[in-house]
Amino acid sequence: MPIVSVELLQSTYEKALLARNMSPDMAKRLAKGFADMGNEGVYSHGINRFPVFIGQVDKGQIQLNAVPECVNRMGALEQWDCHYGPGVLNGLICADRAMELAREFGIGMVGMRNSNHWMRGGAYVLEMARQGFAGIAATNSIAVMPAWGGKDHRVGTNPLIMAIAGDPPVLVDCSMSQFSYGQLQNHVLADKELPVVGGYDNEGNLTKDPHVLWENKRVLPMGFWKGSSMSIVLDMMLTAITGGRSVPAITEDQEGEFGVSQFLIAIDLSKTIEKTQFAAEMQRIRDYVLSSEPAESGEVSIAGSKIQSFIDKHEKAGGIDIHPDIWDQIQQLAQ
Repeated sequence: MPIVSVELLQSTYEKALLARNMSPDMAKRLAKGFADMGNEGVYSHGINRFPVFIGQVDKGQIQLNAVPECVNRMGALEQWDCHYGPGVLNGLICADRAMELAREFGIGMVGMRNSNHWMRGGAYVLEMARQGFAGIAATNSIAVMPAWGGKDHRVGTNPLIMAIAGDPPVLVDCSMSQFSYGQLQNHVLADKELPVVGGYDNEGNLTKDPHVLWENKRVLPMGFWKGSSMSIVLDMMLTAITGGRSVPAITEDQEGEFGVSQFLIAIDLSKTIEKTQFAAEMQRIRDYVLSSEPAESGEVSIAGSKIQSFIDKHEKAGGIDIHPDIWDQIQQLAQ
């Protein structure tokens, strides 16, 4: 597979965006956002999804030059209309605003409507954590998962994402399906079996075969009924807090996954706990967890601890190992 430098990847993204008349400053920031996701090890929601993103741009579902704006202020909570702009830019801009509100109030929340897929949702709360905050985020989606006990698609994968400052920051980015569709695609491209069951085959049996699930889309909710319930309540909260679209509205009223609802919460930890106490408590939690006796087939780790290792790996290799079909698609989009 080709190894593509981060700089070349970013510049190729930028060319594809400029070819579609995106303003240069916005194109540069969006291209960097996509490239950073790949460089930090999330290929499924950065590199692999860029062709899908451009497909939505070409259909008119994503407005490249739209700028999100605040339409309602309620102290530490604001509602923003993203006007169908790129989800990555919406996330970056609204994360900055949530942190501004948190510096003033201790906590800041931005509810976003008429947004779009923001790719790796962890990018926005990770940036909060890197600046000393705790962050919480969520987004809804088109209905692509059966509710617990159902067969057809009635709920979204609706990720819940959290991060907290530390050395390194801790980041948990959880789709409400056992495997996100991006991870399914990774396993399909690599022709690898899933490590645990990810859904049901056409006969209703649990399966680890990503090819079957990629086709029939009978993915399993994370934690069975728990993930299904969490997905539904997250959709209710997202709809109520943002004044935007629900999963049923996205699924039934539109021809595609766009105009989604999202929220970002930032918490200023400098206002909640003294700095040295925070460092000591976070280290104690890490040490306590990592001193676990490893299971026979397991390795004890803390979420987010491997992000820097991906950056180091790509720097040492001179770039990112990209599936040739995906890289060909990206290059063609930039012509």
